[in-house]
Amino acid sequence: MAERVLQSKYDAAILCSAFVLSNLRALQFFSLYPDPSVGLGPAWIEIILWFLTALAAACILTRDKLVPEYLVLCRRNWPLGLFVALALVSTTWSLDLVTSAFRAVELLLATAVATYIGTRYRSTQMLQILFWSGTIFLILCIGTVFVLPGVGQMYSRPEYRSWRGVYWNKNHLGSIAALANIVALCRMLIALERRREASVVGGLFYLLSWVVLYFSHSATGGIVLIALHVFVLCAWLWINVSHRLQTWHYSVAVGIVVAASMWTGASVDRVFSTFNRSPTLSGRVDLWNYLLKEVVPQHLWWGHGFGAIWTVESFRVAAAQRIGWPYPVLIADNGFLDILLHLGIVGLLTFSSVLTIAAVRSFRYALARRTLAGFFPLLTMFYAFVGNVAFSLFAETELFVWFLIVAVLFETTPRSRPSIREVEVITGQ
Repeated sequence: MAERVLQSKYDAAILCSAFVLSNLRALQFFSLYPDPSVGLGPAWIEIILWFLTALAAACILTRDKLVPEYLVLCRRNWPLGLFVALALVSTTWSLDLVTSAFRAVELLLATAVATYIGTRYRSTQMLQILFWSGTIFLILCIGTVFVLPGVGQMYSRPEYRSWRGVYWNKNHLGSIAALANIVALCRMLIALERRREASVVGGLFYLLSWVVLYFSHSATGGIVLIALHVFVLCAWLWINVSHRLQTWHYSVAVGIVVAASMWTGASVDRVFSTFNRSPTLSGRVDLWNYLLKEVVPQHLWWGHGFGAIWTVESFRVAAAQRIGWPYPVLIADNGFLDILLHLGIVGLLTFSSVLTIAAVRSFRYALARRTLAGFFPLLTMFYAFVGNVAFSLFAETELFVWFLIVAVLFETTPRSRPSIREVEVITGQ
C-alpha cells in the first residue's frame, strides 16, 4: 500500500503556512528586522499568522485524539521547553524588551507547530514534504533571477551578479539549495531501489539545485553540499555492507577520518583556496574574535536578550568599523555564536542539550531502520550543525532550520507503543 504523505487534508495549509512563515524574515520582500513597536505592523501580523497556524494544529490534534500522545512527547522533551522558556524570560534583561518579546513569542509558536509536525509525521513523509517544498522554493528563486534580475541577483562587490533568488543573501540561497539538493538525491536513490519513476523527477531537481548553487557563488553552500554528499555516501554504503563489517573495519574507518581531519587542518590554506576564500572565511574569523573577546563577556552567562542585539543599528555599524568591514554587520555568521550572544552560556548549554538529544535519538532511529529514509533525521541534524558553522540558521534571520530540528526531535522520540501508522511506515506497507 502506498504511503500517504499528508495525514490530513488540512495539513497542506498548515505546512504551507509554517514553511512560508519560518522563511519570512529571510526573504528580501520582508524586513530582516521588522519593527515590533508598531502595533499592527509586519512583526505582529507575522505573530498573528503563526498563532492561527498553531491553533489549526491544536484543533487537529484534538479532533484526532492525539493530545495525550502529544503531551507525553512534550514531557519527554522538556529541555526544549526549557530553552523556549529561557528565550521568553530573557525579555526581562534584554537590550530591547519589545524586540525580544516578539522574537521569543515567534519562537514559541513556531516550536508548537513544529512539535505537531514531528508528532504526526515520520522520516519518509518528511522527505517527500521537503522535496516538494524545496522544489517550489528553487523554482521561485530561478523565476526571480530571470524575471526580476535586479532583485534576484546581488550587485554589491564582491558578490556581484551572484544569485540570491527570493532570499536576502546568496549564502542563504546556497544553504537552502544544498539541502534541496541532498533531499532530491535521497529521494532519487530510494526511488531507484524501489524501481519507481519518481527517480527521474528526483534526478531533474537534483541537477537543478546544482545549477542554482553554482550561480549563487556561495562557498558556504558549496562546503555544506560536499559535507552532505559525504554523509549520504557513507550512510548508503553502511546500509548495504553493514552485515559484513567487523570491528577492525570500523577502526580503519575512524583512522581514515582522523587522518583526513589532520590533513585538512594542516592544509587549511589549500582547502580554502579551492573555494577562492581566505583562511579568515571572508573576514568571519575577525568578526568572531571581536564578538568573543569584547561583546560576549559583557553579558557572559545570560546574554543580551533573545534576538535583540543585531536589531540595534548602532551596534551593527560599530561592529563593522571595529573589524574593518565596509558595510554593517547583520549577523554573527555562526549560529552557535548568535545563541551565545542572545542567551549567554546558560542558553547555549540548554540549546546544545536539545541538539544533542535530537542527534542521539536520530542516530538510534537510523540504526533501528537501516534505510536511507531512516537516516534522514540524522542527515537533517548534520545539516543543521554544518550549515551553522559559517552562517546563522538558528532562529536568527529565519526559523526554518529550527523548525526542522524540533520536528526531528519529536519524530524520533520513542513512543510507548507504535501506532498503526508508524508500523506501516517502518515496514513499508
